[in-house]
This record gives sequence, C-alpha cells and structure tokens, in this order.
Amino acid sequence: MAPQLLKLPTGVRWVNAQIHSPFRSYAVASSGKLQPPKKKRRLDEICLERFQQYSRTFIQSWILQGKVSVDGKVVNKAGTPVSEKAVVQIMAEIPKYVCRAGYKLEAAIEQLGINVAGKVALDSGLSTGGFTDCLLQYGASFVYGVDVGYGQVADKIRRDERVCVIERTNLRYLSELPQKVDLVTLDLSFISILLVMPAVINVMKEEANLVTLVKPQFEARRSQVGSGGIVRDPMVHQEVLEKIIKGVENFGFCSNGWIESPLKGAEGNTEFLVYFSRTAERNAN
Repeated sequence: MAPQLLKLPTGVRWVNAQIHSPFRSYAVASSGKLQPPKKKRRLDEICLERFQQYSRTFIQSWILQGKVSVDGKVVNKAGTPVSEKAVVQIMAEIPKYVCRAGYKLEAAIEQLGINVAGKVALDSGLSTGGFTDCLLQYGASFVYGVDVGYGQVADKIRRDERVCVIERTNLRYLSELPQKVDLVTLDLSFISILLVMPAVINVMKEEANLVTLVKPQFEARRSQVGSGGIVRDPMVHQEVLEKIIKGVENFGFCSNGWIESPLKGAEGNTEFLVYFSRTAERNAN
C-alpha cells in the first residue's frame, strides 16, 4: 500500500512509511529557534509549549524512547535542562487522537453503528481528551468535557472552540449544563457507572444515547480483583457486564450492544464498551 501523507504546519518534514499501525504515518517535526534565550527549562516543558498538538503523555513517551533531539543530539530524559533557543526535533509516529482512549471509542462507533455527527455531547472522564477528540473527528457539533482532575487536557482539545472544559468537577454532583445533550460518553475510574446515572439522566435530552467504557476492576467486588488491580477471570467480566447493562436499563435505557475494547487499560485490564439509548416512550412507561 502506498504511504499516506498528511498536511502538517510549516516546519514539519514527512518521512515515508507504510501504513501498518493506527498512527498512519511518521514525521520529523522541528520547532526551530522560536525566541531569544531566557533560561534553561525542562525538555518536556519546552516540547509541550512548542508542539501543542501533542499531549504530555505522548511527549514524555517519545523522549523516553529516544525520539527527541536537542541541537541534533538525542535526549531521553524529560527533565533535562534545555536552552530556550535550542532546536528541538521530534521523530515519532503521528497519532490520530490525543491519547489512546480515542481508539477505544472509535471501535465502538464503528462496530456498534453509533451516529455522532451533529450531536451535542457530554464526555465525562475527559482526562487528556481522547474520547472528545474522537467525537469531534466523527462530527460532534459540541462537547462538554468534565473531569475531577485539573490540567490534564491536551492543548489541542482545550483550545478547540467546540469544546467546553469543566475541570475539578465530579459528574456525580453535576447539576446542570447550559443545554441538554444528545450523547453522553463515560470513561470513569474509581467509581461505579451506576452511581453517576442520575446525573447522566439530568443532563440528557429525553431521547439520547449513552456510550460507557466498563472497567471491571472498578465494578467487581474487592475479592474478585487480583494482584496489581487486574480482573483476570472471564466469568467476572461477564458478571460485571450483566450488572452494568441491567443496572443502566433500570434507569430507562435500552442496551444496543457491547464490544470488548481493542486496547486494554493502562494496567492491563480487559475493558468493554456498551451502547445504550434512551427514548421518551420508554421513560413514559
């Protein structure tokens, strides 16, 4: 298959590569000498400032992998002091989404036939913004991104006019949004999905959809979670899925199907994505 080339801003030179991964292509990105030197700063901080299209996670990973050079020399420590006048180059795979979570949601959209185009969405568990990035690339008109944390959102997402970032906010206690949404996506940790369902319903239109990432380690009983926080038993996976599907249906939703996530969680846990619909007729009964 012929290599796929994408258009990048000035200062980026493409290197041909066969398409063999979800990252599509390889590139060398050079920041050049942007401003007079003031002082030395951490390499990862300089990269984040100059290459704002990439998340902190990607930047730090590339540095560790030896894919970042300073004045022509490879530097593999994120905390290395670097002059602000230095020429910094990144030789790395160009990701489709700001983080790997985007590929999880993409799989659900494609395999479960979820229509995102033109929808107003709430993405809770925003984190870096992988789900939100995916929603926007699939045509969502606006996304409210909610997260209990602060400062994790990729600049690409934070600067997008179609995104409203709401940080330091627990979805469980979210009372309202400026408008009701057509779609809710959940990527939550350390809390059961069922505990946030009243808040989800409160911000939804009467007819809306829900896509949730199910993480067994946060839904199973403590005795079912193994060493390292890993749930390895397929029977527990099935039990958790049934509990979540029945539990969400009790809130007036209809299950439209589920898939196993194409990517495991950060610690190696198997995860699942479940697609639900809410209709005015169902909630009237």
